[in-house]
Amino acid sequence: MKSAQKAFTLIELLVVIAIIAILAAILFPVFAQAKLAAKKAVCISNEKQITLGMLMYTNDYDDQFAESETGDSWSSQHPHITWTTDIYPYVKNGDQNFYPLANRNVSTGKDGLFKDPAGPTMSLTDVNQEGYYFGVNRLICPANWMGGETYFINAGQEIPGLSSTAIDAPADKILLAEKGTNTPGPWNYPWLIDWQNEYVGSIAHTSGDPSTVYRDGNDALNPSSPLYSPAMDTDCNTATNGKWECAAQPRYRYANNTVVSYVDGHSKSVSKGGLQWYKNIYVKRGDIPSTNWVYGWYYPQEPF
Repeated sequence: MKSAQKAFTLIELLVVIAIIAILAAILFPVFAQAKLAAKKAVCISNEKQITLGMLMYTNDYDDQFAESETGDSWSSQHPHITWTTDIYPYVKNGDQNFYPLANRNVSTGKDGLFKDPAGPTMSLTDVNQEGYYFGVNRLICPANWMGGETYFINAGQEIPGLSSTAIDAPADKILLAEKGTNTPGPWNYPWLIDWQNEYVGSIAHTSGDPSTVYRDGNDALNPSSPLYSPAMDTDCNTATNGKWECAAQPRYRYANNTVVSYVDGHSKSVSKGGLQWYKNIYVKRGDIPSTNWVYGWYYPQEPF
């Protein structure tokens, strides 16, 4: 006579399922955090290599950093070229596509070292869809958009890259930072916003009082600040496309941390609100004319 086979009861199965569900609820967030931490480590490594490439560039160009951008999108004589194309030969990694207007390969910062692992995906085949997950400090790597136009040059508007030896406290000044992106489309900012009143707000400069340029802080991320915008915590969407707040401000994609690199070559993550405008971004320049249409907002409030 055969003995009856033992089997799990319905109650026992439900208990096991409940235990598995509890373990999953506990472990899944841990796995997600571990995955995000791994992506942050990759982002720091990528920025470090990019920054070293930028420093190598200065060795070959009279100690001057690359410009963040030059030219424009419609002139074949002076096509739009950005810092990612300039330093590509030094990193040899990232997107490379043929740009008909320039009749050459360019990089628009959306793959390889130039891609933020936690950022939105961009088309790798459309040269007109720019990436720029990372932005350079525009006071170090100047923006010369439309710098090839005759009136621009004749007006003395084109600004050279800053010399690395001209920067005080290179361990404190940001050269490169993780930033937001526009919606997939033909353009994005290749630089990080540098205006004082995009960071400091109520303690920003007072017109006619040059001493106030030394006021520091970063209260723009505080929801109670008049500068705060929810767009600062997102990449741009169709409603916010083109706004500084979502496309040129630092982005905190890694559990309220962002990744930045400094002029001395080191890279690290910084917690939300930890960047200070005067200490980390502002670099005094004495060679920008007050009539410059890109940098004109610095006059007469700030003493270059």
